[in-house]
Amino acid sequence: MIDTGSEIIPIEVQSELNLQAKSLKVYRDKYTPRRSIRASMADFKDEGWLLNVPLWAVGEVVNRMRWS
Repeated sequence: MIDTGSEIIPIEVQSELNLQAKSLKVYRDKYTPRRSIRASMADFKDEGWLLNVPLWAVGEVVNRMRWS
């Protein structure tokens, strides 16, 4: 989770290319966050509600979201 001060952003990390994101979906269904992050071996992809971030870029994304 990232607390930006104005919202909580859930993060799911997956070490494989299987992008089911089951836990993230359960969280989303229950709490309806505006945005979620999935870190994985896949390439960057912005799906609106879900930002898929390659594992190597997680630190940069977290830093940008925390201070924006």
